Amino acid sequence: MTSTDLTNLPPALAARPRDEKRGLPIPVVNMHDGGAADFVTLNGTAALRVALANRCSLCDEPLAGPAAFLGGPMSAQTGCYSDPPMHEACAQAALTLCPHIARPHARRASERSLTQDSAVAIGFTLEKPEEWVMVVSSGYLVGATPAEGGGLVPLFLVRGRMRERRFVYQDGVLTEAPAA
Repeated sequence: MTSTDLTNLPPALAARPRDEKRGLPIPVVNMHDGGAADFVTLNGTAALRVALANRCSLCDEPLAGPAAFLGGPMSAQTGCYSDPPMHEACAQAALTLCPHIARPHARRASERSLTQDSAVAIGFTLEKPEEWVMVVSSGYLVGATPAEGGGLVPLFLVRGRMRERRFVYQDGVLTEAPAA
C-alpha cells in the first residue's frame, strides 16, 4: 500500500469521512470543532473519549483485542504516548498513509495549529523520530500530564506489552526492521 493506495484499508477506517485535499480517511482524533479536519493536531477531547471507551483512535470502532501505539523509540521505552490506542491494522495503515510518518523528510507543521485542546505535553517533542515503533499491548491506562504553557493533555500508558515492531527509513521508504 502506498500513500495513495486506499484499497487495503481496514473496513472501518475506509468508511471514515475523507479529507477533500488528499482523499485520506480522517481519524476520529483529527476531527475538530465544526467537523473540521486537521491532520497536524490531535483533538484531546476526542482522544480521551475514544481511549476511555476502549475505541480505536483512527476508525472509532471498539478495541476488542490488543491495542497498538505508534511513536518514537522514547515512547516505546517509557510506554508513554500522546496519541491514543488504535487497532494494529489501523496503525499499520497509518504507517503508509500519514505523510508525516511515511515520508522521511516530511515535517510536522509548526506549532501554528496548537490549541489548548491539542497542546504538547511537557517532556514530549514535535521533532520527528528517526524510526517509528509500534507497541502492541493487552491494555493501557489513561491519564493527564502538564502541557507546555499550562493546562493538561491526555497521556496513554502501555500495560501488558505483548510485542514491538520497528520501522526505519531505507532509501526513502519506511520499512519494517527485522526483529532483533
